[in-house]
Amino acid sequence: MTHRLLALALAFGTALAHAAPISVRDDAGATLTLARPAQRIVTLAPSLAEMLFEAGAGDRLVGAVAYTDFPAAARQAPRVGSNQKLDLERIAALRPDLVLVWFHGNAQREVERLRALRIPMFLVEPRDIPDVADAIERIGALAGTLPVARGAAERFRARHAALRQRYGERPTVRVFYQVSQRPLLTINDSQIISDVIRQCGGSNVFGQEPMLVPHLSTESVVAANPDVILTARMGGGGNAIERGMDDPTLADWLQFGSLKAVRNRQLWRIPGDVISRHGPRILDAMQFVCDALDAARSGR
Repeated sequence: MTHRLLALALAFGTALAHAAPISVRDDAGATLTLARPAQRIVTLAPSLAEMLFEAGAGDRLVGAVAYTDFPAAARQAPRVGSNQKLDLERIAALRPDLVLVWFHGNAQREVERLRALRIPMFLVEPRDIPDVADAIERIGALAGTLPVARGAAERFRARHAALRQRYGERPTVRVFYQVSQRPLLTINDSQIISDVIRQCGGSNVFGQEPMLVPHLSTESVVAANPDVILTARMGGGGNAIERGMDDPTLADWLQFGSLKAVRNRQLWRIPGDVISRHGPRILDAMQFVCDALDAARSGR
């Protein structure tokens, strides 16, 4: 076969591959089938926009919810409301051929209203760190950018493995993660932040609670007596952990001088954008959490 014929055959084969339907299973257990790669994508959580860019399909983003600000190019996408209150008319007007939904993060009432528009939806909810890499690959498959997505996923997995090897076997530190102060909320072991804690050699003191985001009493935290208290820093950004002894959202614990975390000054703030957005930067959050737990081990 001549080089020209070979090139034509390869081009024809590529065209057929692109023409084939794409079927991918989402985190709700449903299989979404697209006739062709998605070209106009709306994301309903900031983390989903980050995954879309990581998968090599950021140029397909035509709509995003409030607080979608990373990477910088994502700020240019038209806003379609918030994760709890969607602007359905705006979404429909954007004519998306795919909507990425934060399963359990978006208000279910809003998701059902969106479903009525018959726009293809793909539900994503990473429960542990490896799920993030898998989600990037699946989004890449839906967008037709799977080679780029696979490369990003492999880099993610390699960095994760290095962090896990470095910190995972260190002495266990008992951790309370405070989602909010009033009401007092935490997370159980089915939530990805708990996996971050676990893979840094930590143990979530409320990991066995049945609810994904349990309501707590102050007395239950005092009784658990954690070695470390972590929370997300208000305002989100930043590139370092900070000691949280003066954080107003952690101030209630200072009255309990018998708490190990208070006695040893192990109250820490993690940059909110990386710990609360369950996307590619969750590994930055892991590094911060590991640093905080190491400080507790050494008594710093």
